[in-house]
Amino acid sequence: MSRSLVASEAAVVAGRAAPVKSSALRPDWLYHAVLLALCSGVLLMALLLSIRGQTQVVLPGVNVPLPELCMSRRMFGLSCPGCGLTRCFISLARGDVASAWSYNPAGLLLFAVIAFQVPLRTWQLWRIRRGLPEVVLNGTAQVALGALAVLMLGQWALRLMGVQF
Repeated sequence: MSRSLVASEAAVVAGRAAPVKSSALRPDWLYHAVLLALCSGVLLMALLLSIRGQTQVVLPGVNVPLPELCMSRRMFGLSCPGCGLTRCFISLARGDVASAWSYNPAGLLLFAVIAFQVPLRTWQLWRIRRGLPEVVLNGTAQVALGALAVLMLGQWALRLMGVQF
């Protein structure tokens, strides 16, 4: 057992309140660093990959198409709510909003959320490094993710009904 845990248990047995060290109050630099790396990687891949025709995503340099990743489309022949997100991101990275919208309209919001993470996580890491507290965006992430879920499911349902965007 650690020394602080033994001391805390001894204080509780003696009838005194033990000081509580909460790791939840300390900023988590690893969390921000991982999110920054993941979001930066997604944006970088969107810049590097390209689209062949309307359906194939192609690796840069070697011009080899990536395999179909959507299990719903492979197994049942039906697109899932996330179908077209990769092509949407590639189009947005090139500034082609009309094509991005046609691939997956909800992808525009998801791309914005991911792009926003790069400066936000960089700023959070900067604050943590200087000993400042993290900035908490109360409710903002939940609203954005909720809106994203509604948009993705809504556009998927409309496409299943035959509505084209």
